[in-house]
Amino acid sequence: MLMVLGHTFFSVYGYTVIYMFHMPLFFFLSGYCFRVSHLEDFRNYAQKRVSRIYVPFVKWSLIFLLLHNIFFHLNIYNDTFGFEGEVSQLYSVSDYLKKTFFIFFCLSGNEQLLGGYWFLHTMFFASFIFYGLLKLKIPIIGGVVTLLLSVLLYFKGIPVVNIYCGPKELFAVSCMMAGYLYKSYSIEEIVDKYSMLVLLGCALLLLLGSVYWRGDMLDMIWTHTIPYFISAIAGSIVVMMVSKYLTGKTHRLSSFISNIGNKTIEILTWHFLSFKIVSLIIIAYYGLPIEQLAEFPVLRPYNTQGWWIGYLVVGVAVPVIGSGLKHNLCKGIKK
Repeated sequence: MLMVLGHTFFSVYGYTVIYMFHMPLFFFLSGYCFRVSHLEDFRNYAQKRVSRIYVPFVKWSLIFLLLHNIFFHLNIYNDTFGFEGEVSQLYSVSDYLKKTFFIFFCLSGNEQLLGGYWFLHTMFFASFIFYGLLKLKIPIIGGVVTLLLSVLLYFKGIPVVNIYCGPKELFAVSCMMAGYLYKSYSIEEIVDKYSMLVLLGCALLLLLGSVYWRGDMLDMIWTHTIPYFISAIAGSIVVMMVSKYLTGKTHRLSSFISNIGNKTIEILTWHFLSFKIVSLIIIAYYGLPIEQLAEFPVLRPYNTQGWWIGYLVVGVAVPVIGSGLKHNLCKGIKK
C-alpha cells in the first residue's frame, strides 16, 4: 500500500518519507522471515526463488512486452508523454527479440508499466548472496561488507561493470541481513521492552533522513548510502511496531491488511496499468487530450488535487479484486 501511495506522488514531502524506507522494508522483511532450515536444503531454497521471483518476472514481462504495440495504439504508451522525458515507440521484430533475451537471461528489459519489477531482479540476486553469507556463518560481517561495497558502487567515480549484481543488490543484502539479525539476535525483544522510546527514536531518524540525507535505491548519492540505510531500518522497525499494534487491536483489520500483503506480486504487476483507469476519468472530466493517458505514472498536477486517493484505491483494489476473481474462476473451472 505504501508502494502504491508513493507512486501516486501525492505530496513532495510525503513521497520523500515513504521512499526513505518502503523498498528496503521488503528486503528487511525477507531477512526477518528467512527460515534457518533452508540452510540445510539449498535446492529447495533455490527452487522457491525461481518459482516465486524468476517465473513471475519472465511470465509477466513477456506478456506486457507482447502487448506493447497494442498499448501504443491505445495511447497507454506514445511518443509524446512518458516519465521524466522517457517516451515510447512502436517495437520492431528486432526490439522484441532483444528485449526477450534480456528478460530471460538478465531479468531486465521489462516494460515501463512493470517499472517496479526492478525489485524482483534485485531480490532474486540479493537472496542468493544473503544465503551464501549465512552459509558461511558471517551474518554481521557480511552485512557490513555488503553495505560498504554498495557505497563504493554507488560512487560514480569507480568504473564497475555489473549486469546482474550492482549497488542496489548489495544494499538489499545488507537490509535482508538487518532483518535477519533483528529477529535472530533478540533485538526485537529489546524493541518491545522499550517500545515507546524506540518508536520515537526511529520516527525521528526517519524524518531527519527525509530532510538531510534523502535517498532512493535506484539513484543513490554515495555519501547518503549509510545514513539512508540507518533511516531505512528505522522506518522498517516503525512499520513492524505499528503492525503489531494493529494486529492486537482487531482481527478484521489485520486480516484485511494481510490479504493485501498476500497479493504483493499482483499489485506490483498491475497497479501502474490500473492507474490508467483514473487517468482516463481525469481526461474525460477535464476535457484533456487522450494522448495524456500515456503520462506516467499519474497525471500531474491533478494527482495533488485529491485524485491521488483514486489512484491509491484503484491501484490496490483492482489487482486484489482481479486476483480474487481469477482464483474463483479457476476454482470453478476445476469443479
